[in-house]
Amino acid sequence: MDVEAAVAMAEALLAEHGLRGWGVVLDRAQKRAGICRFDRHRIGLSRTLTALHSEAEVRETVLHEVAHALTGPGHGHDARWRATARRIGSTGERLVAVTAPRAPAPWVGTCPAGHTAERHRRPERVTACGVCGPTFDAAHVLTWRHHGRLVDLGEGYRAELARISGAGAAGASRLPVGTLVRVRGAGRFAGSVGRIVKRGRTRYQVATARGLLAAPFALVEAQSAAAQSAAAESAAAEPVSRAAAPRGR
Repeated sequence: MDVEAAVAMAEALLAEHGLRGWGVVLDRAQKRAGICRFDRHRIGLSRTLTALHSEAEVRETVLHEVAHALTGPGHGHDARWRATARRIGSTGERLVAVTAPRAPAPWVGTCPAGHTAERHRRPERVTACGVCGPTFDAAHVLTWRHHGRLVDLGEGYRAELARISGAGAAGASRLPVGTLVRVRGAGRFAGSVGRIVKRGRTRYQVATARGLLAAPFALVEAQSAAAQSAAAESAAAEPVSRAAAPRGR
């Protein structure tokens, strides 16, 4: 829809529903179509998405925001907002229809398996593919292109990527969550034994008797089967404290 025509339509709808003193502005949002700013008495429309959407889609966005203005702050998308939205002709849906056009993202990351992820802002941190696995894995790091071209993401990004790649090479076969391990190295936590509860980019989180430790991959070693068996027997033999035991009514 023509953006100037969209602004005129929005202003007419504000007046129609008695929102005098309210105005309409176009903004640079890329992901959300509209916004209601109570403190400024303004409805904001994404210039990019307004131009991509049909008149019916833009009208729905405007009515959505008008319903927010009529309902007032503190309601979000609750039942009162939904009733107001439907009363003035909106669908009362929280989000833009999935069939509505989306703004193309300038940044596209691709993993070694070919999966892609999009960003509207320059990536600041090294990111792994969420399709290839639920946790970060250096083997699934995304390679980013800006408008189809490989670009240098800066010294900080390069340093992080080198650090992660080095850690991945040093510990190619990472230990799974639940493994009984021992923390090596120096310091007061050296020699601590516990189980891995989470695996991050370069460190494990290990639950020990001293608390939760964040230990680099290189300082964590799996305990032998015999050690694991001994730990299990020790845990089974340990009496349950009366103070810590759960109680029912």
